[in-house]
Parts: sequence; C-alpha cells; structure tokens
Amino acid sequence: MKRISTLFLLVCSTIAVKSQDLPGFRSSNYAGIYGVYGNPANIADSRYNWDVNIIGVNASVGNNQVKYKLSNIGTAFSGDTLKSQLFGQNNGTVKALANVQVYLPSFMFKVKKFTFAFTSRARVMANVSDVDGKLADKVSNDFTNNDPDLPYTIASNDKMRVSVNGWAEYNVTVAREIMHIGPHYLKGGVTLKYMTGVGNASVQIDNLKGTIVADEAKQDAALTNASGTIGMNFAGINFSGENNDDIKFVGHGVGFELGAVYEYRPNGGNDYKFRLGLALTDIGSIKYERDVTRSGTFAINIPAGQNFYLSSLDGVGIDNYKSELNKYPQYFTADKQNDKATYNVALPGRLQLDGDYHIKDKFFVNGNVQFSLTTLKSKAFNSQYFGGFSVTPRYDGRIFGFFLPLSYNTLTKFNAGASLRVGPLFLGSGSVLTALSGAHQADFFVGVRFGRLSHK
Repeated sequence: MKRISTLFLLVCSTIAVKSQDLPGFRSSNYAGIYGVYGNPANIADSRYNWDVNIIGVNASVGNNQVKYKLSNIGTAFSGDTLKSQLFGQNNGTVKALANVQVYLPSFMFKVKKFTFAFTSRARVMANVSDVDGKLADKVSNDFTNNDPDLPYTIASNDKMRVSVNGWAEYNVTVAREIMHIGPHYLKGGVTLKYMTGVGNASVQIDNLKGTIVADEAKQDAALTNASGTIGMNFAGINFSGENNDDIKFVGHGVGFELGAVYEYRPNGGNDYKFRLGLALTDIGSIKYERDVTRSGTFAINIPAGQNFYLSSLDGVGIDNYKSELNKYPQYFTADKQNDKATYNVALPGRLQLDGDYHIKDKFFVNGNVQFSLTTLKSKAFNSQYFGGFSVTPRYDGRIFGFFLPLSYNTLTKFNAGASLRVGPLFLGSGSVLTALSGAHQADFFVGVRFGRLSHK
C-alpha cells in the first residue's frame, strides 16, 4: 500500500506542466482541423478548403485538494510538496485528473459538400478517485515516534481508485451538409477511431476497515484488525520505470464519435446568428493482454493482535506488489478468478452540448456543457473526465482571435483563463487568471496549424 499514493505523484511530476481541451480556442470558427475534436460535424462547410496540423500539445492537471499559484508554479509539483498537500493530515478524500494530448500531423480537405479529415494524437490520462487522504499520508510516510494520529482507525465504504492509461489513436472523419432550407442549416459528422495502447495500470482498494497502530519496539507502523480487498491491474509498460527502453503497443481497439450542428444563417453564406451542437465523443475501448505476473486481487484479513508492517513494502515498485503480497498468504488471499488473459479499457466518453451566439461583427459568446459517460467505480482501470460547463466570450477574426474561457467542473470548480490565435499559432490556458490567486487546475496548450481559407 505504500506505493499506491506515489503512483499518482509519479504521473503528476512528469506530465503536470501541460494542458487539456483547448479552452477558448476550440470554440473558434477558425480552429480548422481542431474543430473535429469537439464535434466531428464542425468541419463540414468549414471556413477552410483545406487545413493541416503541424503539432499541438494540450494537457492539464487538476484536483480537489491542492491550489496552484502562477507565482510558484515551477515548484508546486515537487514530490514532497505535492504529497503533503494532496495527502495531508486533515484532508478528506482525494480526486484528481492529469491529462496530456499531443496532436500529431493531421490534415483535412473538402470535396464538394463533403469534408474529410485524417487525424492522429497520443494521449495519457491518470485518475485518482476517492482516495482517503489521511490514510494515504500514513502509508506513504516513514514511521515517527509519538505520532499523535496513531492509532488511526479506517472505516471506509469507498472504492479508492488510481489509474493510468496511455494510447495513440488514428482517426478518419467524414462530415457534410444534411439539410439547407432557407436560413436553416444542418450538418453532421462521424469519426472512426483505431487505438493502440502502450500501457494501462490501476490500483483499487474496496471497503477497507482496520487500524494503523504504532509499534514502538520495532519503530514501525502496522495494519491490524483489517479487512477489505486490494487489487492491481497491469498491461504494457512497467510503471516503476524498469525495462522501458523498448515501448511496444500491447493493446488495440476501435471506437467512434458522432456529431450534429444546427446553424441559423439569416444572411446566407456560412455566417450564422447562432449555432447549436450535440456530440458523443470517445466512445469505444482498448483490449489489453493482462500481465498476470503483476496483476491480481487479494482479500485482506489481518486478525486483531497480528500486525502487517507497512515498512515491508519499502522500496517495492508498484509493478511488484503482487509478488510481494504473495509472501504474506496469512494476510492476503489471492483471488484466482480475476486473472483473465484479456480485458477492455473504456475510452473516457463524453456527451457534449454546445451553443454559439454571434453578437456583432467579430464578437461571439460560446456556451458548452459536458457530461462524463464513464466511471472507475466498477472498472478501476478505466479513465474518466469530470462533468462541467463553460462560457467563452471571444473576438474571432480571420487572422487574430482572443478568447476568455470561464468554466466550472465538478473536480476543480471555477476557473478563468485566456487564449489567443495569431495566424497559424495558437496558445493559451483555461486557468491562468484564477491561478494568479490560486486554482485547483494548472494547464496550458500551444500548437501550429495552417490552411487555405475559402472565399465564403
């Protein structure tokens, strides 16, 4: 258990300085090929005859415990600082999400009323769900004499989860006009996805009950009178960092995205007064070959009066937990029914509703609502987003655009950011303004793309 909390800390320390979801920029009429990621129908009747993405990076980290400040963002992700804040003595349950997307070279083009796009990207997601902060603090720190919090009684009915997923995807999108009657314009699109997974890892603890006590004689903390279950699941790369010189694709899967957009165009062309969009995104799964040497589920049964010393797991990599717990069969009973050869990891599906209103000239305001369609409760190895909504006023010209995304989600609450587009370059953050005083989210994005504008 000592490495459960550090798995997430490892992920945060390596990917926390990036961003997600292109806040602000994604609402632009001049987002080009990037519009496909919010709704595949967006690229139908695009402002561009063709568009090419060179590269883009878009990632974020958010949680319900730690606040990041812009003034000290460089030191906020050190291991000790992050651990003490996330898993402090008085913290409740910890929820967190780290998300990285690298948009690889892609292109789109028009053929009459059809628009086609070929896109690719690499993605990493890490989730922490309902981890007891005080418990994690006890099992991740060395024993100290006269700890005032020991003994510590655990009586959890929660399903604690930590998961990490990494994959690449290759997508084909087709979009076109469906209906055009007077000022009423309807377009639709579909994306077919092929995914290759490089790795999946998860740790789960269910219904843990017990007591952490101090053993002064052994100078150690121990778990006693405990029950519950603990499980680990692995495929692909070694998450302890060992033997990863040759990373292989070990998972494969397919998926799809669907979208429709209605526009009210009283003045003709592709200028609208308002726009409404509906999309299902990231629907599908990746099938992995389970590494049974690292994966397993154990029933915990440590009788009162007997101790399992937490130092037993000092220096044990998370990938070696199964073999280590097998050394204590009197306390951890392996469940052989959970050693199936393959398993399916669901994509982080979302339902997205979008509305855009043309105020005047080049000024617009956008509203977006997102609902998460996946959960870690029944399958700890999945990835999930958090539901929320955003409002984005913007200036959206052909060469220059400026965006002010204001958002709220169930994980990091309120965030305010800023982003801009200048010719082929776009960059920004969904939380840079709230980070001036402290925000539960840190993110940024940057990219380069170019295309040929249509005459309309």
